[in-house]
Amino acid sequence: MGNGPIRDHKPLMSYVDNYEQKVRSIDLIRTIFNNAIKERQWIFEPSTKRWFNPEEFLEMYGRYDNIDLKWFEKIEVRDPMEGLEAADMQIESILSRKAILEKRIIEYWKGKSRKA
Repeated sequence: MGNGPIRDHKPLMSYVDNYEQKVRSIDLIRTIFNNAIKERQWIFEPSTKRWFNPEEFLEMYGRYDNIDLKWFEKIEVRDPMEGLEAADMQIESILSRKAILEKRIIEYWKGKSRKA
C-alpha cells in the first residue's frame, strides 16, 4: 500500500481562490461603504453611470460574494452634486443640438416652399 509514487500535495485552487475572492469582495464593499459614510459622499459606478447612497450600495452589492476585483478599481466615492452638474451639462447639450436641428428643419421647409 505504501509503495506508490510520492505525489506533491496540490490544494484545490479553485476552492481557495473562490473563498479568498468572497472574503475580499465583502471587505471591499464594506470599506467603500464606510469611506462614503465618513466622507459624506455617494458611490458612483462608472460602467452603468449609476449613483448609490452608501446604504443602497451596501444593500445592492453586499449580497454578492465573488465580484470581480477589477470592478472595484472603477468604483468612485464622490459628491453626488457632481452627478447633478453632469446631468445638467448633458441636458444643455441635448437642448442645444435639438435647437440646431429644429432650425435646420424649419429652414429646409421654408426653402422648399419658396421653390414650389
